[in-house]
Amino acid sequence: MLFNRKPKGRITRPSDGDAVPRRFRAQGTVSRLPDDQHLLLVVQVSGLMWPKGDVPVVDGAWSTEVHEEGSPPGGRFHLALYRVGARGYEEVVAWLDRGQATDSYPGLRRIEGGVRLHRIRLRLRSR
Repeated sequence: MLFNRKPKGRITRPSDGDAVPRRFRAQGTVSRLPDDQHLLLVVQVSGLMWPKGDVPVVDGAWSTEVHEEGSPPGGRFHLALYRVGARGYEEVVAWLDRGQATDSYPGLRRIEGGVRLHRIRLRLRSR
Protein backbone atom coordinates (compact mmCIF):
# COMPACT_ATOMS: atom_id res chain seq x y z
CA MET A 1 0.00 0.00 0.00
CA LEU A 2 1.32 3.48 -0.92
CA PHE A 3 0.88 6.30 1.55
CA ASN A 4 0.28 9.88 0.49
CA ARG A 5 3.29 11.74 1.90
CA LYS A 6 2.49 15.11 0.37
CA PRO A 7 2.22 18.05 2.76
CA LYS A 8 -1.35 18.92 3.67
CA GLY A 9 -2.69 22.13 5.12
CA ARG A 10 -6.04 23.72 5.89
CA ILE A 11 -7.43 27.03 6.94
CA THR A 12 -9.90 26.28 9.75
CA ARG A 13 -10.69 29.88 10.77
CA PRO A 14 -12.20 31.95 9.36
CA SER A 15 -14.61 29.69 7.49
CA ASP A 16 -15.26 29.73 3.76
CA GLY A 17 -17.69 32.54 2.94
CA ASP A 18 -17.18 34.49 6.18
CA ALA A 19 -17.21 38.28 6.39
CA VAL A 20 -14.06 39.51 8.14
CA PRO A 21 -12.75 42.85 9.40
CA ARG A 22 -9.59 44.30 7.83
CA ARG A 23 -7.58 42.71 10.66
CA PHE A 24 -8.44 39.18 11.67
CA ARG A 25 -6.87 36.02 13.06
CA ALA A 26 -6.46 33.07 10.70
CA GLN A 27 -5.85 29.57 12.05
CA GLY A 28 -5.32 26.15 10.63
CA THR A 29 -3.40 22.93 10.51
CA VAL A 30 -0.51 21.52 8.51
CA SER A 31 1.07 18.09 8.31
CA ARG A 32 4.15 16.63 6.67
CA LEU A 33 5.66 20.02 5.84
CA PRO A 34 9.32 19.38 4.94
CA ASP A 35 11.94 21.25 6.97
CA ASP A 36 13.07 23.14 3.86
CA GLN A 37 9.57 24.52 3.16
CA HIS A 38 7.84 27.65 4.46
CA LEU A 39 4.13 28.16 5.06
CA LEU A 40 2.60 31.40 3.76
CA LEU A 41 -0.84 32.98 3.78
CA VAL A 42 -1.66 34.75 0.55
CA VAL A 43 -4.55 37.04 -0.39
CA GLN A 44 -5.68 36.39 -3.95
CA VAL A 45 -7.76 38.78 -6.06
CA SER A 46 -8.36 38.51 -9.81
CA GLY A 47 -5.34 36.30 -10.48
CA LEU A 48 -2.91 38.38 -8.39
CA MET A 49 -1.36 37.46 -5.03
CA TRP A 50 -0.34 39.44 -1.97
CA PRO A 51 1.68 37.29 0.46
CA LYS A 52 1.14 38.06 4.13
CA GLY A 53 4.43 36.60 5.35
CA ASP A 54 5.70 33.47 7.07
CA VAL A 55 3.22 31.49 9.17
CA PRO A 56 4.63 29.97 12.38
CA VAL A 57 3.78 26.29 12.89
CA VAL A 58 3.68 24.67 16.34
CA ASP A 59 2.81 20.98 16.70
CA GLY A 60 0.96 20.88 13.38
CA ALA A 61 -1.12 24.00 14.07
CA TRP A 62 -0.67 27.58 12.95
CA SER A 63 -2.24 30.91 13.88
CA THR A 64 -1.44 34.37 12.61
CA GLU A 65 -2.89 37.85 12.29
CA VAL A 66 -3.90 38.94 8.78
CA HIS A 67 -4.13 42.61 7.78
CA GLU A 68 -6.01 43.19 4.52
CA GLU A 69 -5.52 46.80 3.52
CA GLY A 70 -6.48 46.45 -0.16
CA SER A 71 -9.73 47.20 -1.94
CA PRO A 72 -10.87 43.98 -3.59
CA PRO A 73 -13.86 44.32 -5.95
CA GLY A 74 -17.05 44.03 -3.92
CA GLY A 75 -14.86 43.37 -0.86
CA ARG A 76 -14.41 39.74 -2.00
CA PHE A 77 -11.10 37.89 -1.99
CA HIS A 78 -9.55 34.48 -1.44
CA LEU A 79 -7.26 33.60 1.44
CA ALA A 80 -4.89 30.80 0.46
CA LEU A 81 -2.37 28.69 2.32
CA TYR A 82 0.81 28.03 0.33
CA ARG A 83 3.99 26.09 0.88
CA VAL A 84 7.16 27.39 -0.74
CA GLY A 85 10.80 26.41 -0.88
CA ALA A 86 13.78 28.63 -0.17
CA ARG A 87 13.81 30.36 -3.56
CA GLY A 88 10.11 31.29 -3.45
CA TYR A 89 10.44 32.40 0.16
CA GLU A 90 13.40 34.66 -0.73
CA GLU A 91 11.30 36.14 -3.54
CA VAL A 92 8.47 36.92 -1.10
CA VAL A 93 10.83 38.45 1.49
CA ALA A 94 12.39 40.68 -1.21
CA TRP A 95 8.89 41.71 -2.39
CA LEU A 96 7.87 42.58 1.20
CA ASP A 97 11.12 44.55 1.72
CA ARG A 98 10.55 46.51 -1.53
CA GLY A 99 6.98 47.20 -0.50
CA GLN A 100 8.04 48.47 2.89
CA ALA A 101 10.66 50.76 1.31
CA THR A 102 8.32 52.14 -1.38
CA ASP A 103 4.90 51.75 0.28
CA SER A 104 3.82 49.92 -2.89
CA TYR A 105 2.86 46.26 -3.00
CA PRO A 106 1.98 45.36 -6.59
CA GLY A 107 0.29 41.98 -6.84
CA LEU A 108 2.36 38.97 -7.86
CA ARG A 109 1.23 36.68 -10.67
CA ARG A 110 2.98 33.70 -9.05
CA ILE A 111 5.38 32.68 -6.32
CA GLU A 112 8.23 30.54 -7.59
CA GLY A 113 7.74 26.94 -6.53
CA GLY A 114 4.63 27.85 -4.54
CA VAL A 115 2.06 25.09 -4.04
CA ARG A 116 -1.41 26.01 -2.84
CA LEU A 117 -2.58 23.72 -0.04
CA HIS A 118 -6.00 25.26 0.65
CA ARG A 119 -8.07 28.30 -0.26
CA ILE A 120 -11.24 29.91 1.08
CA ARG A 121 -13.48 32.77 -0.10
CA LEU A 122 -13.90 35.75 2.21
CA ARG A 123 -15.37 39.20 2.08
CA LEU A 124 -14.55 42.34 3.98
CA ARG A 125 -17.14 43.39 6.52
CA SER A 126 -18.80 46.66 5.64
CA ARG A 127 -18.12 49.33 8.19
